[in-house]
Amino acid sequence: MSGVKHVRNKNLLPDLRKEGRFSKEIVLSTSEKHGVPTGSRLFSHHTLASVRKLSFYHPLYIPDDSLDIVLAATYNHSTEHFADKEDLYLQRETLGCDTWRRLRNTFDKQPPVVIPLGHPMKRGGITERKSPFSVKLMNSGVHSSQTNPGYSRQPAGGAIFFY
Repeated sequence: MSGVKHVRNKNLLPDLRKEGRFSKEIVLSTSEKHGVPTGSRLFSHHTLASVRKLSFYHPLYIPDDSLDIVLAATYNHSTEHFADKEDLYLQRETLGCDTWRRLRNTFDKQPPVVIPLGHPMKRGGITERKSPFSVKLMNSGVHSSQTNPGYSRQPAGGAIFFY
C-alpha cells in the first residue's frame, strides 16, 4: 500500500465500509457541523466507538476468544526467538499495516495515477493486420487475383493448373 495517505475524516460519520455493515440508515438531525445548535451537532456527530456500539451495526469479523487475537498477531514463533510478552499481542493495524479495522477516523486517499506520456491517450497494438483483398464483398483493386484460392494461371500457355 505504498503511496496511500490517511487523511482525517471531517464528515459527521466515520467510514466503516471495510469493518461492517448497517442494517438501517443512521438518522442525523443535521448535515452540517457549523452554524447549527450545539445539541443538534452533538447528536449528529459520531465517533468510531459510538458507531460500533449502535445496535444496527454488524461487524464482519469478531474474534471469538484470545486465541484468535494471538493468531492474528504479527509474531512468528518459528523465526523470532526470545520474544517479549507483548509481541504475542501486537496486531498489524497497530504497526501501521492496512487491515480490516480502523484505529483513527480517517479515510484512504489514493495517489494520483501517473500518466506515462503526459496525456490520457492509451497506446495499443494491432494484433493482426488483415489484407484488404481477403475481405469478401469489397471492391477489389486492379492487381487483385482473379482466380480461386489454390489455382494459378501459368504465363506460358494460359491454362489453369492446380498446385
